[in-house]
Amino acid sequence: MSHTLPPILLEITTRASPAETWAALTEPDRIAAWFTDASPLGDVGSAYRLDFGDGSVVEGVVTELEPGHRFAHTWAWADADDDVLPGPSTMVTWSVEPAPRGARVTLTHGGWTEAGLDEVVRDDHEGYWVGYLDDLAAILDPAG
Repeated sequence: MSHTLPPILLEITTRASPAETWAALTEPDRIAAWFTDASPLGDVGSAYRLDFGDGSVVEGVVTELEPGHRFAHTWAWADADDDVLPGPSTMVTWSVEPAPRGARVTLTHGGWTEAGLDEVVRDDHEGYWVGYLDDLAAILDPAG
């Protein structure tokens, strides 16, 4: 690969408070309403798991945590047929900042080139993330 793939960088703004927005990103029952089944968010170094059903599972480790503001975790698709190692690992970072009359959520998903992944994989993930963030915005700001 001759160039480094840029990270996915997406942002939404909502009228929900930063605290409510943080809860939607970190509490398993709230995450399930807009994204998928998630394990509880633990301390740095703890496992983090997302289960999309039908054997589609992402496994990772929490690498950064600033409660109420930011967390990051590795992202690797677990291969149901491979009992030895998960797939290549990328990095997902979520941040919540106060915004006028609400909160701003920023998602960064990077490390594509370092993981040996190509533009097709990156772009597929970006398409899914756009949809998930639309769903998050709808949950946080149902009046639109």
